[in-house]
Amino acid sequence: MRLRTAPLAAIAVIAAGLTLTACGSDNGGSDKVATDTPSTTAPNGTGTGSSSPGADGGRTMAPSGGSVGGGTDAGTGTGGDHCLTSQLAFAVAPGSGAQSQGSQGAVTITLTNKGAKSCTMKGYPGVDLVGGSTRWSLTRGTAETPKTVTVRPNATTTFNIFYLPFNKGDGQEFKPKSIVITPPNETHSHTLPWEFSSVLLQDGATHPGTYISPVGSK
Repeated sequence: MRLRTAPLAAIAVIAAGLTLTACGSDNGGSDKVATDTPSTTAPNGTGTGSSSPGADGGRTMAPSGGSVGGGTDAGTGTGGDHCLTSQLAFAVAPGSGAQSQGSQGAVTITLTNKGAKSCTMKGYPGVDLVGGSTRWSLTRGTAETPKTVTVRPNATTTFNIFYLPFNKGDGQEFKPKSIVITPPNETHSHTLPWEFSSVLLQDGATHPGTYISPVGSK
C-alpha cells in the first residue's frame, strides 16, 4: 500500500501556525504587557515624561508685591511664626514729623526682620508716649483694615503714629521723651526717642487727634 505524502507547502503553513500560537501564549493570552509610565503632556504639547509633579510642585511662591530679602516692603500673605521683638530692628523713618505749623504730624516707624526666617504680624502694635510722669497709651485708627504681613529676612514693614501738635491755648501740653513700642502678639517692648514737637494731650478723648495705624500701613 502506497502512502500519500502531503505537499510541502501545506506542511510549511501548519508549522507556521503552530509557531504563532506558541508566541501568543507567552503572556497568558495578552498581546502586549504595558511597562512604561504614562507621560503627562504640557499645554504646549511637550511631554514631561512623567505624571509626577515637577520641580516647582511643592514651592510656595512669594506673594504679589512682596519684597524678598533686603527690600523695603514686606509682602502680605501667610507663613512663618509671628515676629518676636528680639528679632526686629526699630527705627524712625526719615521725613517723619509735622510738615507745617499747626498741621497733624506722622511719625513712621520701620520694623526690620533681622532674623534668619520670615515672620508674620497682624494688627496694631502697642504704642505709649512717655514723658515725665505721663504715659499715654495711644488709641487705634480705624481708617485701615489690619492685614497679615509676612516680613522676610532683611525686609521691612511700617506703621504710623499720627499726632496732633500742641498750640498755645488749645489745651494741655504734653512733651513726650520716648516711644515705647510692643509688636502685635508680643509682650516685650522696644523704646525709641521722641524727637518732635509737643503734643496736645487728649488721653481722655474718645477720638483723639493722636493715634496709630496697623502694621503694614505706609
